[in-house]
Amino acid sequence: MNYLNQPSIIAGALVLSLFPQLRAQDDTCALPPLLVRGNRFDQPWSLRENIVGADALRAPDAASLVKNLPGAAIVRNGSQTGIVQLRGLSGDRVAVRVDGMAITPACPNHMDPPLHYAKPAADDLIELYAGISPVSEGGDHIGGSLSVTRARPEFADAGGFLSKGELSASYFGSQDADMAGADFTMANADASLRYRGSGAMAGDLRFPGGTVKDSGYDITHHELTGAWRTAGGYIAVDAGFSWTRDAGTPALPMDMLRDDAWHFGLSQSERFAWGTLESRLYVHDIDHLMDNHSLRPLMPGAMAMDAPATSRDYGWRGDVILPRGDDKLRVGLDFHRAEFDAQQVAVSTGMVRETFNDNRRSRAGLYLDWEREITAKWIGRIGVRGDVVASNADAVSNQIMNTIPIKNDRDAFNTADRSFTDAMLDATASVRFKPDENTGIELALAMKNRAPSLVERYLWTPANASAGLADGRTYMGNLGLEPETAFEIALGMTRKGERWNAGFTPFYQSVSDYIQGMPMSRLDSGGKRVLQYQNIDRAKLYGFEMTAGYDFNKEFSIDSTVSYVRGRSDETGGDLYRIAPLRGLVDFSYRHESWESHLEWVWADAQNHVAQVQDETQSPGYGLLNLRVAKTFADALRVELGVENLLDKLYTDHLGGVNRVGGGELTVGERIPGAGRFLYGSVSWKF
Repeated sequence: MNYLNQPSIIAGALVLSLFPQLRAQDDTCALPPLLVRGNRFDQPWSLRENIVGADALRAPDAASLVKNLPGAAIVRNGSQTGIVQLRGLSGDRVAVRVDGMAITPACPNHMDPPLHYAKPAADDLIELYAGISPVSEGGDHIGGSLSVTRARPEFADAGGFLSKGELSASYFGSQDADMAGADFTMANADASLRYRGSGAMAGDLRFPGGTVKDSGYDITHHELTGAWRTAGGYIAVDAGFSWTRDAGTPALPMDMLRDDAWHFGLSQSERFAWGTLESRLYVHDIDHLMDNHSLRPLMPGAMAMDAPATSRDYGWRGDVILPRGDDKLRVGLDFHRAEFDAQQVAVSTGMVRETFNDNRRSRAGLYLDWEREITAKWIGRIGVRGDVVASNADAVSNQIMNTIPIKNDRDAFNTADRSFTDAMLDATASVRFKPDENTGIELALAMKNRAPSLVERYLWTPANASAGLADGRTYMGNLGLEPETAFEIALGMTRKGERWNAGFTPFYQSVSDYIQGMPMSRLDSGGKRVLQYQNIDRAKLYGFEMTAGYDFNKEFSIDSTVSYVRGRSDETGGDLYRIAPLRGLVDFSYRHESWESHLEWVWADAQNHVAQVQDETQSPGYGLLNLRVAKTFADALRVELGVENLLDKLYTDHLGGVNRVGGGELTVGERIPGAGRFLYGSVSWKF
């Protein structure tokens, strides 16, 4: 498939690195410095292709690398809690994979989303489908997909030895954050060993007029990968761990005191005369502790609580790629199992409530994806996928505030049938028309399904667990939930000239049995009605993405993107909760030899379409100027300096959350502002 570069994309052809038989056809991509805004816009099931490159040096986390891509936005409840939103859908509705692993957050409020465990290196691969993703990208999701994948192992030439590495360091004045990284590879013709490590420490976020209390973090990551060359590819073993301490989440009722995660995996890629076989086997484990009293003052009338939780994911997938003349067939199997436990512990008494007790969720899927070059101008692609999702949970016990309503909740849950099996069928289709080398049109349609999550189904009594919604409301699960079914259509149109380019992609999505919190007759401790996860009749999301670019000459260029999405509920007649407003970016860049600079305007409109059910407040629009300058010395030493929010504007991102920490310069319930003017710098040395 002839994938095109995207605006706001860092560079390169990722998918070609996954399919060695195709790589030779387009192996001319050079790793660019800084952020390169591509001059073309792909079609609606657009594979957004990234080589992370130098941007990893100035990204506080992996989520920062994708936040400005068309159709993408990031929901934040803390500095290290980047939840991906694609065309208005977030959290469990978006398929996120890190090194081929589906990761279930251990926190019921998703303060540790999958991207928390992604520590990109300079040659890592990021693939993003903002809307309609092929069936090969996995099932059990309706909101697009994102994957962060390590680069393929490197081997030396026959009889030779390869030794290379990179050291890097960065500083961000927004939080007095220090970051450091190391990357080393040693290999001969038959074996390869690579170590990657990074660490970051940050204080509270500064905004014009003060600081955001309880927003610092301390993170360490180590990973080791060994690989062995085979006749047509390689076999690799990888292991690593992430260590997080004192990561504040001011938009949530608790903070992440400790998060210890480890993973182990086996990967294989083999090219045969008939095609390519790829597989991945892994386990990912999280031991997580949060509380409401160590990093923040205890709210008046609140009980000091600890909340330990664990999550373990097992997964396997195998793919066969069969290119045959004008056809390309991809067939695959995948399996994923999540095990999840969470408790609440009263610090003063040691009494325990089992919030989730031995919850299990297993999914098995089979897919077929077929692409055919019908003529030189027409390409068609269809995909069919079947998934079976089985979930269960053990009975729960409770010693905390064991009132009659809570006892009734417990008894009803424990005596109910908690075993469920959901069978789902997905289908995608697209047709692409390319009348000439400068024009592209593609129409894509899809039907996707998602089974209820463990939180939505098994939260047995009202609690402040919303899977990252962070709306301050109390939620209750629902054993009667049905899977969501989404129908989406998108039309992509692109046109380019000798020095200009433009693209426009409108989309529409209708979701039947959309799962959201709906008011119950019960009241929470604050007097608000408890929200129970329920299937509503239908939700609709629609919008567009636009790009444009112009090259003034070989040195000066300008590129821009615009994204818009609106989400509405037929059940309530109102808007869906926490959706990014109309937003965009304009980048004026200059490149000359080893110098590069960017003047960037990032803007967002006011968000007046808010959810009344969750008492969501409106947010004003804003515009920010950022300046970056970089210089590379002898293709080895790279120095970059920049100033973010150049005019020191006080602003709030609509997806940035509402403060729930008292005793600071923000009042409880006030929107959390973005960083004021700050300097950042990074340096890296390749050897």
